Amino acid sequence: MDTTTDTQATVDKVADRALTTVDRVAQAAHDAIDRLAAKAGPAVEKLRGSTTQTADSLRAKADAFGEMEEQWVENTRGYVRENPLTAIAIGVLAGVLLAKLSSR
Repeated sequence: MDTTTDTQATVDKVADRALTTVDRVAQAAHDAIDRLAAKAGPAVEKLRGSTTQTADSLRAKADAFGEMEEQWVENTRGYVRENPLTAIAIGVLAGVLLAKLSSR
């Protein structure tokens, strides 16, 4: 019966060591995840701020292009009103050029 008791004691020691090792590995994994989360949080916030700035910049540029387009259209309308025959001649010339280009 001594061997059974010794075997049981050895199994208990091995099980205790394995449990301790598993606990240490689990704690190390938790610590690593906590460190990673602490580093990722500020990076995500920085990225969020950067994308917000970029979106605002793009909206501002789109608004500026819209205003520039309106001004160009208004200038073109004024030119056509002041010079209707020239505008018609330019339109006809552009049509002839496009027709020649597209027929090739």
